[in-house]
Amino acid sequence: MMRTRTWIATSGGPHLLIADEQLPHWRGIERWRDHNDPADQSDYARACRVTTWLGSLACQQGSAVVLSGDAGDIAWYPNRQGGGFLVQWLGVDDERLIEPALYAPQLRDRLESSSAERLEFETGASGTMWLIDASDQGYDLRNSHQALALLPGNYLAKAASYGSPGLAMVVREICWISPPVNEAALGQER
Repeated sequence: MMRTRTWIATSGGPHLLIADEQLPHWRGIERWRDHNDPADQSDYARACRVTTWLGSLACQQGSAVVLSGDAGDIAWYPNRQGGGFLVQWLGVDDERLIEPALYAPQLRDRLESSSAERLEFETGASGTMWLIDASDQGYDLRNSHQALALLPGNYLAKAASYGSPGLAMVVREICWISPPVNEAALGQER
């Protein structure tokens, strides 16, 4: 089956969603020894220790969102509200089944349920977030990757699994919450 979206693969570890401003600071497999060793503090080892669909790791002056928990390529499906869906391909008979499923009431119920994972994150000033293989070094991306153009600000990510005949996927919905906090303006008000 031919795929029409850009599907980002990994070399076996998790995916990462990271702000453009933090990307050069992500070291991936640099100094990596063994992700099962808690003493290994390489970026890749820390990312591999995240076992949930949504996790957060410190990176320089910010953080990165780890997309873990299942193996499968991920594609970006933007929406008109400034966010979108990161869809992880687990088992799909036909790619055309995905987009209608993203707006199905059953998926909405799963994403709004108390069992859905949730994580708030902030983009950098540019709003650009990179979807990459967590093993990559941000200053030298060698594996498949994609830039996501988001509005700068704060976001809520919600994750749930979804299945229907011919379709099995993990969906991470990315919802804009608010513009970034302007620290300089806050200092002037005090």
